[in-house]
Amino acid sequence: MAPSTPLWIRSHNVWNERAGRFEAAALRVEDDKIVAVAQHGEVPDGAELTDFGDDYVMPGLLNTHVHLDFSGSQTPLKDFESEDPAERLLRAAGNAHQLLLSGCTTARDCGSHWTTLALARRPDLSPVPLPRLLLSGPPITVPRGHLHFMHGVVRDDGDIIAHIDRLQREGGTSVKCMVSGGQMTPGSKPEDTVFEQPSLDLMTAESRRRSLPSVAHVLATESVRRAALARFDSLEHCAFFERLPNGLINRNYDDEVALVLRDSGSAMMANLSTAMPFLEHLRTIEAPTDVQANALRQFDKMIDNFGKLVRLGIPMVCGNDAGVNETPFDSTWLEVVWMIKAGQAPVDALRSATIGAARALLIDNHVGRLEKGYSADLIVLRGNPLDDAAYLKSPAFVMARGTVYVGGQPAGHA
Repeated sequence: MAPSTPLWIRSHNVWNERAGRFEAAALRVEDDKIVAVAQHGEVPDGAELTDFGDDYVMPGLLNTHVHLDFSGSQTPLKDFESEDPAERLLRAAGNAHQLLLSGCTTARDCGSHWTTLALARRPDLSPVPLPRLLLSGPPITVPRGHLHFMHGVVRDDGDIIAHIDRLQREGGTSVKCMVSGGQMTPGSKPEDTVFEQPSLDLMTAESRRRSLPSVAHVLATESVRRAALARFDSLEHCAFFERLPNGLINRNYDDEVALVLRDSGSAMMANLSTAMPFLEHLRTIEAPTDVQANALRQFDKMIDNFGKLVRLGIPMVCGNDAGVNETPFDSTWLEVVWMIKAGQAPVDALRSATIGAARALLIDNHVGRLEKGYSADLIVLRGNPLDDAAYLKSPAFVMARGTVYVGGQPAGHA
């Protein structure tokens, strides 16, 4: 439980987001908030104190794109279809709990069944502790569109308004739209853009009116352009997909559309680390098929495109599509690793997984920094993530909203 009396947390390496570095400091936590930040030696005599020495204290990670209903196995869609809503709800709670224990103290679900919104309405009834969750419910999609089986199908603007009304009524806190088709849904084509501009403009206008973060699934190049013009708060994937004459999918970076995205002010989630075990397996095959070889080529293009978009100054946020094929819920850290490999400076990648993600989720006034008035969400690492982001993999301590979930120990006295 959150401490009922003030607790001081001290280290020689506490993340100062505004300065972009770790500095000696002490944090005073009371209930679920940071109520003071002091110099390292200014902890009052006799105060409850947890001293982390030279370990690295930073905000808990934020993952802006997960699918709590999915299993993260090699067959997530098959698993989803074999389970009833009650079973999926249990799976979703377990997946969210895994996020929390891995140091992800805030996550947005970007597409699950209506039933999963129960986690937003009654987190107190969950059988396991949960991170802060923003839930999108079933994404807005067209008949037979991507993830239509989650029951977010709309046919006109009236349906769009009714969907968002229901979403809010049932506890949803984010509006998700499948602007293009997707690769996971049979019959859906990722190179197709399926919503017209006026409908997208309506979605973002309604989201802003209700102070809900909006998020767009965009694989086709035209879908990136339309979603950027509609000014969704974040755009997912931005793959610039086209279908080649041989039937294979290709990422064809479009300079003009990239500039539209830059000028929109929207953030971007690239999910560079999704399905990493599958890709690593492909690299071991001596004579890959055309499909397998193309998958590896497209990964390399994705990395290259990410670097181009970073250089344009497009704000990046951390999300990894956890739950889809071979993408576990304890791997948020790996996305940060790959964002750095693909061209982000380490300090910017940490911001993408903390305050930058919070900004895209419209919660940056109380989440994502270790500052007075901010939620007491923090993790402690054994090494400096600016030197090696892999230190994010195994936090020694996890606190969310003032409650310790990993590494709890009796506090000493100053």
